[in-house]
Amino acid sequence: MNRPRELFVPARITDVYTYDPGEVRKVTLALPETFEVDGRPVPIRDRMHPGSAFLVKPFGVRTQKYRRRMYTRSNCSVESPRVLETIINDTHKEKADTSPWWQTDDLVQRYRTGGAIDVCVNYDETRSELVVYQNTQTVDPTTLILEEDHEWLSMQIVAVALSTGITPFLAYVRHMKSRAFGGTAEGHFSLIVSVKKPSQLMEHQALLDLSQEFPQHFSYHPVLTREWPDDWAHGKGRIMQVLTEGQETRVNLEPLIALEPNLSQCHLRFCGNALAKDQLVLGLEQAQLTPLSFRSETW
Repeated sequence: MNRPRELFVPARITDVYTYDPGEVRKVTLALPETFEVDGRPVPIRDRMHPGSAFLVKPFGVRTQKYRRRMYTRSNCSVESPRVLETIINDTHKEKADTSPWWQTDDLVQRYRTGGAIDVCVNYDETRSELVVYQNTQTVDPTTLILEEDHEWLSMQIVAVALSTGITPFLAYVRHMKSRAFGGTAEGHFSLIVSVKKPSQLMEHQALLDLSQEFPQHFSYHPVLTREWPDDWAHGKGRIMQVLTEGQETRVNLEPLIALEPNLSQCHLRFCGNALAKDQLVLGLEQAQLTPLSFRSETW
């Protein structure tokens, strides 16, 4: 079987929203309805699954070159076909190249002048269509692809997101909302988000509103670890407390369990840094808690 031809299509920058200046931004890219291939217009189809990532070519501030990079989508194809939204942070790593570029004024200027960023699509000649590339369609322990509708409708899912780790779960929420969370189905999605300060909370009010609109199917637990206003009514401090006793590391999950007491009866999902994921797994083992399933993506 021939592999689809990979093409890059200019996607117009339709929005740049800064949550935390120099640190966290939301970017929205809009693909055209069609793109010319071999002299004729070919329709672009968007079938990305919630929890997957698309491939783009942002600019590298260190290398001064356009680079191929994956970014997890924060909206969903059902809600916004061909409109790709993602949330990006500056990693502050010494060899960081593209991550700081997304926080620059250069990006804002491109947005204001109708600029574009190239997005990868696959040319399916057998169906005469271009399909937005997604990094994976496989549900396994190292991916966060959302289960099919007939599955998640009856699942109790708890998602733990650290900072921009909320990105795939925003796609979950938006897809679930498009399905009215299954109506009378028994499923429930609980989203726990941990960030340092209020300015880093992403889609905070919209998630609060959604939890009030669908309380039987969705709950939202924002947690601030370093700064919070006097009237903050939600979680404070770290949801996992790491203690060192001699040569042994103990992970206290009581703050997390206080938010979601029934972890052993839930399907647990995690998105954040690799160290925190290892600490979560260790804490579950030490507390003798075994979720129904556990899947994660880390950086």
